[in-house]
Amino acid sequence: MTLSRFSVAVSLALALHPVPAMAQAKCEVDEKKPNQVKDAANALAKAALPIGKPEDKLKSVGQAVALLTKDQEKIVAANAVGRAFVLGRAYGLYAELAMSQGRDSSLFVKRSALGFTTEPEGTLDLVAAADEAFDTVEASNAACKDDTEEWRRRLYAPLVNAAVNLYNQQQMDSAGALVKRGLSVYDGYKLAYIGYNILGNVQQSKDSIDAAVGSFKKMAELMKGDTSQVDERKNVMMNVAQLVMAQAETLDGDAKKAKFTDATTYLEAFLVEFPGDPKAQGALARAQIASGNTAAADKVFGDMVANPDKFSDGALFEAGVNAARADRATDAAALFGAGLKKNVASRDGLFNLSVTLQKLEKWNEVPAILSRLLVVDPENPENYQLWALYFQNQASVVKKKTTDFNAAAKAKKTPATAADRQAATELENQYKAANDSLMKYFKRFTEAPVKLTVNLWSHDGNKHTLGGSIENLTDAEKSYTVKFEFLDAAGNVVTAKEAAVGAVAGKKSKAFRVEVEGAGVVAYRYAPFGS
Repeated sequence: MTLSRFSVAVSLALALHPVPAMAQAKCEVDEKKPNQVKDAANALAKAALPIGKPEDKLKSVGQAVALLTKDQEKIVAANAVGRAFVLGRAYGLYAELAMSQGRDSSLFVKRSALGFTTEPEGTLDLVAAADEAFDTVEASNAACKDDTEEWRRRLYAPLVNAAVNLYNQQQMDSAGALVKRGLSVYDGYKLAYIGYNILGNVQQSKDSIDAAVGSFKKMAELMKGDTSQVDERKNVMMNVAQLVMAQAETLDGDAKKAKFTDATTYLEAFLVEFPGDPKAQGALARAQIASGNTAAADKVFGDMVANPDKFSDGALFEAGVNAARADRATDAAALFGAGLKKNVASRDGLFNLSVTLQKLEKWNEVPAILSRLLVVDPENPENYQLWALYFQNQASVVKKKTTDFNAAAKAKKTPATAADRQAATELENQYKAANDSLMKYFKRFTEAPVKLTVNLWSHDGNKHTLGGSIENLTDAEKSYTVKFEFLDAAGNVVTAKEAAVGAVAGKKSKAFRVEVEGAGVVAYRYAPFGS
């Protein structure tokens, strides 16, 4: 099973500076007794200064660890919490210093390098050791979690950043192992959502969908309450629902219904938190239909069809897609049509309406929509396939008329009149025209020289980004210049920009990206360039 991947932050580097926090309860840890704890804390303070050589800083960290691990039982008896807090910070500072020098990237460290005098040739798991130390501190005073968070992050950050790099290199197993290791010391903290993002993507890439859904749900939960992450969190939650529904489509019977019920429950909770969200409403209606609650879905789709002015073009198009997936083609056509009244040149709106009209066999309405689609998107072979299907139907209609005409003429048992012969000729010409057009567009579909695909169309105020790829379908290397125009809701040109995509090898693709500024831009089109 292949499902579309999604990601929110797999190229993000974690900072090591403290995360801004609300006013908090006091975490009071005594670091002044016994002398070993006091001296170790002073050694760490020296190592943390912004001056000094890295090797001297590491030596100070080693001194701190040695002080805290020699005569360990006596120190623990005198001040277990103080020892644990200083020792955990020593592990975190060592990790930061070592990683900055490209050392000990796995955070499994030779004990002698850390200052241990016992079992010096052994290996210490810095992550597990730091986690154990900070657990001791937090168990003594829950308010200390805010103080230990930064030090936990010093171990979590390098592991997660390394996992990002491995993920981007498609080394999924290694990325997953590192991010799980990072989460083992930082799970439940604010920035743990980044780790769950990576983990969810790794799990999805391996088709472990239930596990991926669990990770993305945890990600969304950790983002809750952060006002700077509201939109990103909504996207994550919507993608969770879409992922569950995509998985449901691969199942049958009760298992399928159960998954759609899960999606329904999740979307209902989403709408409690974000009431009236049109994307969620459309997705909920689809899930309700598939889980057997058609009455509730009727209400959602019915409201959008009856009152399209209440919704944006994007919301109507999204609802149309969900209606189509729920086998409600009539609702889908109405929703796509309503969206196109608000955004006349939407490529996806035009394409989806064309497909839906063909499914409804409203063939007379298809040519006008397809003509508009080709103006917007002339170098996508899929559009010519839709034309071929239209003329295939036209040829079938004329063939049926011809069969009926010939049967009627034979039944009359009288010589054909001039009018009969003219009618027969007209039918023959109509069939030839439809069949010729069918072959023309079928050839344009199957022998297209190039294909332009858009996979990014985003807006940030008056800034707009269009991205995608150009696939050279010929054998010879080609270079392309694409002239884009960016349009308002009525289809008027707001601004224009060219994209040069050079040296595309035969049967290969290259990406393009265009960024423009302009008020009111909602759509795009481009001039033909493939012939």
